[in-house]
Amino acid sequence: MIIKKFYNSESIKIISHFFLILSFVFVFYFSFKTVLHNHSYSQIFVNYSEGFVKNALLGEVVFTLKKFFDVDFKIIINLIFLIFHLLNIILFLRIIKPVINYNKFVYLFFVLNPALILFSIYDIGAFLRKEIFMITSFLYHIYISQLYNYNLIEKKKYSNLVVYVLGPFILINSLIHSIQILFFPVHFLIFSYNLNYKYGKKYLFLILILLILFFSQFFFYKIISIEALYNVTAERLGDFKNQFSLSYAPYKFLNLNISGRFYETLPYIKNLNFVILYLISAFLIFIPLVFILKKIDTSEKKFNFFAILLSISPFFFLMFVASDWGRWIYIIAMIVIGVKLQFEIKGVSSFNYSNFIKFILLLFIVFYLFFYNLSHCCIKNLFFYGMNQNIQLLINILFENLKVIEHIKY
Repeated sequence: MIIKKFYNSESIKIISHFFLILSFVFVFYFSFKTVLHNHSYSQIFVNYSEGFVKNALLGEVVFTLKKFFDVDFKIIINLIFLIFHLLNIILFLRIIKPVINYNKFVYLFFVLNPALILFSIYDIGAFLRKEIFMITSFLYHIYISQLYNYNLIEKKKYSNLVVYVLGPFILINSLIHSIQILFFPVHFLIFSYNLNYKYGKKYLFLILILLILFFSQFFFYKIISIEALYNVTAERLGDFKNQFSLSYAPYKFLNLNISGRFYETLPYIKNLNFVILYLISAFLIFIPLVFILKKIDTSEKKFNFFAILLSISPFFFLMFVASDWGRWIYIIAMIVIGVKLQFEIKGVSSFNYSNFIKFILLLFIVFYLFFYNLSHCCIKNLFFYGMNQNIQLLINILFENLKVIEHIKY
């Protein structure tokens, strides 16, 4: 009776939302107190001190806010990321909300999945990474597309939101990190399918302006002395640089072309253990995810396998030029679930298996959700490094055992 009392849509939403928010709150608590990850902080601080270089807008904003408000860098950085993590949580929960009306188990699977919204909590090395902004723009597009496909907004309003809100946001994101360009296919396909490839002249003109502004930046990027930018950045950090080790890697990559990035990544590609572990990770993530998504029947079939492949293919390319394979797998997983759930759900097929099979599946899912970890980079293990470590982290926070929590997750 007690289980039945809590096994209803409202109770599950409240409990799962509370768990999700709590997961982020205690990691942010940790993040406000100390530098979580040296490389994450180092790539944030890339700035325009030596000229117009790629991926530097966020760093310049952080240094400008520091100058005006004179508060700790950790506070500035974490407040920015707190806002966007919260936006992503809200958007993600809104997108998956219709699922709970058809199957509570599927809803919980999406909320607790270590490769979806909780990815950056399961591995704090991914917590303060710049793709958070690109994920926000993607989830926003999925959300307004969902509103349109559920007939909650008209086509004109959807088009206005894409061109006047999403477009400028994507342009700003491209100055934060050039990875934004890889999201172009999925944004284009979603927009085109929703408009049935019928663009008004006004929208075509505005989109053309945005595209010109977007691509023109690549002609104005300056080839700079990386050592000079690194040293100036260290000077601008002042005493704060004593709180962490400023990594040279994000600055080194600024001037590297595609072939240079490939040769930097090649040792990882040649590492058989690295490749095998990430292949296993991909299977562990996408087999259950695709299995679940196949059970969801939506109103539209136009976003077919070919369209999905076009949407995610740029991130396969990334695996040859950057070793953070876990981050690219996470982005692919978010795209796969997003393009499916943008359409109206007509039903979810039931799990018609024997009780024994259901029990085995339940054990697997519980183990998967709580003890599996998708490493953002440099994978070392697959299991017993997931939410169980977050629980241990919470316990240490409660007892203020900072010496332990500084090393527990990474």
